[in-house]
Amino acid sequence: MSQTAPILTFRVSIPSKASPEAIYDVLSDLRTHLEWAGERSPDKGFRLLTMDAPSRSATVGNQFSSSGANVNGTFHDRSTVVQAERGTRFGFDTESTLERKHGKTWHSRFGHRYTLERSSDGAVVSYTCEVRPQNYVPYWLKPGMRAVTRVIVQRAMRRNMGNLAEMAESRPRAAHRHSPHSQGCWVGAASRPSHPSA
Repeated sequence: MSQTAPILTFRVSIPSKASPEAIYDVLSDLRTHLEWAGERSPDKGFRLLTMDAPSRSATVGNQFSSSGANVNGTFHDRSTVVQAERGTRFGFDTESTLERKHGKTWHSRFGHRYTLERSSDGAVVSYTCEVRPQNYVPYWLKPGMRAVTRVIVQRAMRRNMGNLAEMAESRPRAAHRHSPHSQGCWVGAASRPSHPSA
């Protein structure tokens, strides 16, 4: 990801009764993003639509592609996993293209980072999404609109993150076990504005 400072950073944290390892196992199985940030998303204008990813736990360097709904069009994303430490953190960088219903196609880069911290009754999941426009700054990221955009997007992200937590909590304990031999990525992978994962 470019060292250029992001134009905007979204931040969401939620508690979960699942362990950090259980949450990580859901996050690193990129196919699950299509469920918790897609099918279960209450906002049909902010969710994942497709996910083409390995059918194993993602590791650093894995690449995947996805598409996501946006109220102004459809995102088409290519992502690379850059962080993968079980029970601690998971992250990926995304090259994104938004085909707008009205307006010029928008190219952007997103940095998605999930950090997991153990708590007294489970874990706290924190997510950040850094936004770096590439060809122009759309109206919703103009200085006068950023505060409103932050509120709207973070609300949608929090709902999807809640789905993530519920999914990890509902998995059988046996499913939380992890073998290093099972490891081998999302644009979306989930809660982001391009990976509506935000």
